[in-house]
Amino acid sequence: MKRKGFNWFALLMFVVVAYFVTVLASQQVHLSHVSESQYMADKRLETAKKENDRLKKEYEDLQDVSNIERIAREDLGLAKEGELPYQAATNK
Repeated sequence: MKRKGFNWFALLMFVVVAYFVTVLASQQVHLSHVSESQYMADKRLETAKKENDRLKKEYEDLQDVSNIERIAREDLGLAKEGELPYQAATNK
């Protein structure tokens, strides 16, 4: 003969399963945020590495006297003693 009444075991199992589903969903959301943060950090790292490479090349270029003279002449309009600075006319 079956007893009719409230099934406490079924309620307890429902609560336990609901708890674990909630924990699993919370972990998935957290992992999603961590993954997004990792992606953004990787992008920033890639940008920083490119900038670092550019600056290293610029530093190496500035170690060569001929490059320094070229920059002084072209960008700053400087000339050696006895030379006249020349600047090409630009078409506007």
